[in-house]
Amino acid sequence: MRDLIIHHRGGSRNEQALRKLWGLSRKSAAAIDDSDCKRLLSAIDGYGADLFSESGHLKWAQAQISGADFLRLQILRELDAFHARLFQLEVARNAAARRAAKNAAFKM
Repeated sequence: MRDLIIHHRGGSRNEQALRKLWGLSRKSAAAIDDSDCKRLLSAIDGYGADLFSESGHLKWAQAQISGADFLRLQILRELDAFHARLFQLEVARNAAARRAAKNAAFKM
């Protein structure tokens, strides 16, 4: 997803890029059972819909930055948060596995 956002400026209708973004998001959501991850992916989908539309990006424009650039930054921010959450889940899973192994060894 990151490469897609980096290499597609947005700010105009691009159904192919939007379908690709939504497809990657859908696959990611299906692979993880975590409400925080799903919320982040949902936000990415919404930002992407505006980024790759004819005019949806315009409402995000600010004095110093175009709406398309703002949306690209928002999507990248959400992707960073998604990856951080995946890392948290992995750390927790590994810690639980270590505790289970330690408990199993202690019972022997």
